[in-house]
Amino acid sequence: MRLLHCADLHLGRRRLDGRLPDSDFSAAFARIVARAIEWPADALLIAGDLFETAQVPPSALRQAAQALVPLAKARIPVLAIEGNRDRPASDGVSWLRYLAEEGLLTFLHTDFDAEIPSPQPCDSKRNAGGFIDLGGVRFVGAGYPGAGAVRKLAALNAALPASRLPAVLLVHTPAEGLAPGAADAESLARLRNAFAYVALGHGHHPFLVPDEAGRPWAVNPGSPENVRLAESAFPGPRGWAEVELEPEALPGLVLANCLVREASRRPVLNAEVDLSPFGNKYKGGAEAIAAAGLKAIKALKAAPESIVRLALRGDLNVSRVVIETATLQTRLAGEAQVAGVDLDVSGLRLFIGRSGAPKPIEVLPPEEVERAVLAELLAADAPPGLEARADETSALYRNLRERVAAGASMDALCEALDASPLTERVRDARTHELG
Repeated sequence: MRLLHCADLHLGRRRLDGRLPDSDFSAAFARIVARAIEWPADALLIAGDLFETAQVPPSALRQAAQALVPLAKARIPVLAIEGNRDRPASDGVSWLRYLAEEGLLTFLHTDFDAEIPSPQPCDSKRNAGGFIDLGGVRFVGAGYPGAGAVRKLAALNAALPASRLPAVLLVHTPAEGLAPGAADAESLARLRNAFAYVALGHGHHPFLVPDEAGRPWAVNPGSPENVRLAESAFPGPRGWAEVELEPEALPGLVLANCLVREASRRPVLNAEVDLSPFGNKYKGGAEAIAAAGLKAIKALKAAPESIVRLALRGDLNVSRVVIETATLQTRLAGEAQVAGVDLDVSGLRLFIGRSGAPKPIEVLPPEEVERAVLAELLAADAPPGLEARADETSALYRNLRERVAAGASMDALCEALDASPLTERVRDARTHELG
């Protein structure tokens, strides 16, 4: 049996604040589909995060449907699970269920909210269920188990109906969590003995968990497109895994071959500029930075479809030179005639200097500068009730921003706000004003 295993397709994702098209991700999926038909695969496994968000825009839903139609015509079954990104809220309905009802895939799902999981056989009318038997192999869908993955997967295995069929598990969890030392040995051994192959997702870099003989039994093939541009630095091939199983070798199942294949992605190049020579100028500092950045990018001789990650290094006096990151990125991309520029400022040493001072008087990490600036702004114009709590308000803002960057839902953000004592102070102050 030939299985093509992919994950983390993230259809609908737009990088660089939307300056890069989401078609990069649908094109990567289309290449995977083409390979599945060419090989040909007996089944395509999608181990979570088909979509970037649970609230799928129409364009991303169309991309998914257009990619899946050729597989249906080629009679190649598609088995998919939800990832953390495309998992709906508790009262929502997954778009994977919609695609299943349209006959474009089989949606495998296990409810881990219950104390004991109760996987049900796939309903052929809805193309959905906890497991399905195809070609002499049982495919089990675990979705996104969250914390305690090995324990939950062991409970899932124990709850499955008895079967002599070898089994393949689809689960959206980091491969490192199944590596020796990351989970208790007994639970890990039971899991390894129960499933001939575990199709993983969630980690965007490739990761293989070998058995005692060195054969990979759990594989995360890595994202076929760079979800975050920094992922371009991941070494080795990634994109999808081509797996050959021998189900006739009952009662076990022999893994004949597993190869992680390299996917073609939008090219990402790297350049670096030291700002120290002009990071302390009163006049012309910003223009000098732009000129140096453009020179570094042009030296790469990048193709028009490329993205350039430009690392800014050295010392920058934030009291004299202001860098508008978004504006500079757009300007450099246009002048260098590349698809996009992503500025990396993590290596900058920010400081505040005195007029005429030959050396900086205070070196600050970027997060400390951000904290100080926010605190100063809030102290000058604080919301009612927070006049004396600029530091706490600044910390709350940065916490919310990190949650947004990590993909937190609106409900989660509202819960974090409600849990903060600062919110209650604002409410009390406003009630007093309306008094």
